[in-house]
This record gives sequence, C-alpha cells and structure tokens, in this order.
Amino acid sequence: MSPTVDPGLASALAALGHATGPLAIGGVPAAELAATFGTPTYVFDAVVLRRQAARVQQALGPRVRLLWSVKANPSVAVTRELRRAGTGAEIASLGELHVALAAGHVAATLRFAGPGKTDAELDAALAAGLGCFHVESADEAATLARLAAVRGVVACVALRVNFPQELSGARMRMGGGSSRFGIDEAELDAVARAVLAQPSLRLVGLHAYAGTQVFDAAAFGRHCERVGRCLAALEQALGIVLPEIDVGGGFGVPVYGGDPLFELDAAAAALHTVVRAHDRPERTWFVELGRFLAAPAGVYLARVVRTKRSGGHAHAVLDGGMHHAAAAAGMGAVLRRPALMVAVAEPLRHGTPVMVGGPLCTPADQFGDGIGIGPLAAGDLVAVLHAGAYGLTFSPHSFLGHPAPAEVLVEGGVARIVRDRGQATDALRGQHP
Repeated sequence: MSPTVDPGLASALAALGHATGPLAIGGVPAAELAATFGTPTYVFDAVVLRRQAARVQQALGPRVRLLWSVKANPSVAVTRELRRAGTGAEIASLGELHVALAAGHVAATLRFAGPGKTDAELDAALAAGLGCFHVESADEAATLARLAAVRGVVACVALRVNFPQELSGARMRMGGGSSRFGIDEAELDAVARAVLAQPSLRLVGLHAYAGTQVFDAAAFGRHCERVGRCLAALEQALGIVLPEIDVGGGFGVPVYGGDPLFELDAAAAALHTVVRAHDRPERTWFVELGRFLAAPAGVYLARVVRTKRSGGHAHAVLDGGMHHAAAAAGMGAVLRRPALMVAVAEPLRHGTPVMVGGPLCTPADQFGDGIGIGPLAAGDLVAVLHAGAYGLTFSPHSFLGHPAPAEVLVEGGVARIVRDRGQATDALRGQHP
C-alpha cells in the first residue's frame, strides 16, 4: 500500500479485508452488490461487526461490559449481530427499545438513556421490564418514581452526572458547564438522596457520558479518573455501594481525510487503572460504543449520475447524498473536509481531484471539494467508507422525497436485504389532502 494513503482510509480498507483490486465487502464485489440491489445502498459486513466487538471486548477485559449504542445504527440486523458477538445494548427512545427487543435482547438487560424521555416512554419501558434507567434530572427521577409506584414495581436507576468541565479532545461535547445532559455534579448528592427516599426506585449506579468522536485516549483516561473520584465521594457521602458504573465511550473513528486513529489499548489501560482503584466484586463496569463498533463494517454505495466542469473544476453528481449519509457530507461539522471515499473500480487509485456531491438542491450536499478519485464518468460506482454508523439514522432522508436506500448484510459471500429500499410514493405516506 502506498505510504501516501490517508491513515483513516487505509484503516477503513483494512477493516474490510481489502488488499488490492476492486472493492469487495464480505467477499462480494461491490460492483456485484450494486448490480443486484441497486444504488444508493448501505452494505454491512457481519464479520467485521463481530470482529470489532471482539477486539474492543478483549482490550477492555473481563471486568468491563460492552454496550452497543443502538442510536448509532438502529438496524435490527446490525443490533442482532452485535448481540451475538456478546454486547449488551443502550437505548435512547421507545423506538430503539423495539429494535433491541426485535434483535433478541431481553428488556431486563437494557439501559435507557436520554434527557427527554417522555412519561409515555418511561411507562412503556417499565411495562416491558427495562433493566436500568439512566436518569438525567431530578424531575425525571420524580416522574419515574410516580409511574413505577402506580405499576407497583421498583425501577433501577443510574444517575447521569454532568461534570463542570468539558471533556477535552471530543469533537462533540455532551456535558460540561450548563447542559441538558445529566445532573450537575454539585446537585448529584441531593438527587441521589431523593432517589433513595423513593420506595419505587432503587439507586444502582452512576453514568457519565461527556462527548463523542474522542480521538485523545489520554483525555478519555482523565474522564474515567473523574468518574472514579465522583463515585468514591458519592458512596462515602451516602454510605452506599453502587453496583454498576457506566463511564461512557465515544471513541473516535476516522470519517474525513486527515482524521487520526484512536488508541484503543491506551484508553483501555487508563480505564483498567481506574477499575483497580475503585472496583468491588459485585460491581459491573460498562463502556458504551456506537460508531466505534459499527462504522468500520459499513459502506455506502452510490453511482455517478452526471459529470461536468465548472469554473475549472471537475464535478460528479451522485444518486445518493447527505439525505442518506449526512455525517460523511459534514452535517454538523464546522469545516468541510473530504469524506473517506474511493472509486470502486480501483479503490487505491490516486486520481485527479473531483468535487463529489449528491442530488439535493442545497450546497450542503457535498462529500468533498477535491477528492482524488477522478476522473469519474456517469455510471461509475463510488463508496463511502466507515459508513456503518450515523448514516441513514442521522440524515434528513425525507428531504426532496428521494426514496430511502436499501440496506444489505453480507456474510461469507452471501448478501441479503435487511431493510427494503424505499419507493417514490413514500413521500405521500401519512399525508391527507
């Protein structure tokens, strides 16, 4: 492999087992998948999913339980493959509860996070026998206590803490200072005492998720140390032992050219130090991951519809775009950077720069302003790599009424549809003139 290949691109191709020649996924040539299932299409490699889960679990060790964050890809098939690989699951909506159950998870093993759980969602989760609620406010704790009392059940609660300092090194920070996520650390003692006073609630743990796309393993280690100190202080103040601790996750995955690689072993070593300092025989430690587990297993295939030159630059317009793959197109990013994209016919080709975008009527629908995969012609197939997470689920797929892409799972050279392709008439669904 050429030393000039971007490290993130090289990592993405290596995860798929690519060596040379045209791209294949799970042993099936990408061109064959596109011919069989059409484009745009998401393709997930079941072996890569299981291998990535095993790699993470081996690094975390036997004292840490790995949870799959369903929000990263609410596919029943993907969730089932990761369950078979031994992961638990963390949900953030009633819809994700249905996905997790359909994938074979038992409700009593699930964790329910999110700052805006409605009364109806909390009650439905109680009815299903959900394992643990990650409570994010005093108001949520009081509501859950009331609903559990009406049902005559005891709900297990882990309090999500919001630390006063942001997590350094995270591309997307979900805590620190004033935040809708979690309970301010200064208020944690009071909320914990309120939970302990409710006979319909059982305080079982602490939860801390401070950010995602964290590429700094040392920063994650400092976050774990902060969780350990908070845990020790809370247990001492209340005279209790908390049997489960969720330190979050958010390990970074290259999505754009120039992104670094995350040092998994260094992060795991830092967590092991905290576990040794604060462990108890009856305690379970959790790490929750979404993108890090699923992104390497996914490829978004799209075909060139039109090409042109404008202002001295080559343009290629695809049949897929940000309405299916918003993260790759940079939605939510401050600066636009090129997606990890290859021309399927020769994925390691260092070609001429081409501006690659989708079919939508917005300048935001752009995968890169100069991706070196040209020249491209109408009918050529391209692939966005590391696309197994925050793809369709993160995208404005109703924009312009384009049908949703198909989703395909490949294993051992066999490909099957796991989500049907949409139809143009879906734009009318639920509407009444």
